[in-house]
Amino acid sequence: MRAGALVVGLVLVVGGCSPVAVAPPVDTPTSVPTRVRPTPTHTPTPAPAKVTASMSLEETYLLHNKVYSAGRVAAVSCRLPDSGLVSRKDVRLYANAVLDCLQRAWKPVVERADVVYQPTKVYVVDDGDRTACGPFNEDDADAFYCDGNTGIYLGWKDHVADEDYPKVWAQTYLQFVMAHEFGHHVQQLVGISTYYDDRWDRTKGSAQLEQTRRLELQATCFAAAFLGANQDTLNLHGARLAAYHDAAYVGDEDDPSAPHDHGSSKSSTYWSDAAFTTKSPASCNTWSAPPKRVA
Repeated sequence: MRAGALVVGLVLVVGGCSPVAVAPPVDTPTSVPTRVRPTPTHTPTPAPAKVTASMSLEETYLLHNKVYSAGRVAAVSCRLPDSGLVSRKDVRLYANAVLDCLQRAWKPVVERADVVYQPTKVYVVDDGDRTACGPFNEDDADAFYCDGNTGIYLGWKDHVADEDYPKVWAQTYLQFVMAHEFGHHVQQLVGISTYYDDRWDRTKGSAQLEQTRRLELQATCFAAAFLGANQDTLNLHGARLAAYHDAAYVGDEDDPSAPHDHGSSKSSTYWSDAAFTTKSPASCNTWSAPPKRVA
């Protein structure tokens, strides 16, 4: 889920790094809430070979972004704590360990897209806590990426394990959620988010929801590219692989009360499987896909 100039919500339902050093986690953000889209801090360079004089900037950054030709996501050595995920501290430490892996894996891809990599950080929060994109509402989402300060906000209580939600599932789901939200960070860095916002602003109704699905399915696809590239170091085999599939394949139809803004189970499965296999953002161009692929 992404929040910034607009806020969209999802509660994902499951069944059953840059430098290695990561900035210390902050549990209570102090930034002033804002709904204003931030001014881009860099200008990404599109792939010259694919750009023509007749293309708009929107086409250049959405359909022909250089990240699609930047190569595979790196396989890195991830050192994750064998945490029971029973407390806020456990969730914070585990999320930051996953974030370290994500930043090291994606940094070279972003740089090959001719963009200066900028790190993000994760904020572990409670329901109602202030964020740079407004109050955190755990009824709307268990996590979101905020354009306002390029941060990932994580509602920790939705990620603790218990007797009905085993550690293996809790850990794997948290890996997927972090990878999805980091996918939004990649979109922000390479300019996709800016031109998505422009499309969203000038559409309404079902057309607007389709643009949001393209954004969210791409974030899920970027997550799958990372998780596929790092399947072994994250031990995504057996029960953990099943838990990943349960998280990645979730569709809007699983929550009839939610808006149709993240994609059907069929669409989520299509994009997740493709990128998990190729390990590359080349499989994640949702912007050029026909509507049936982003249903």
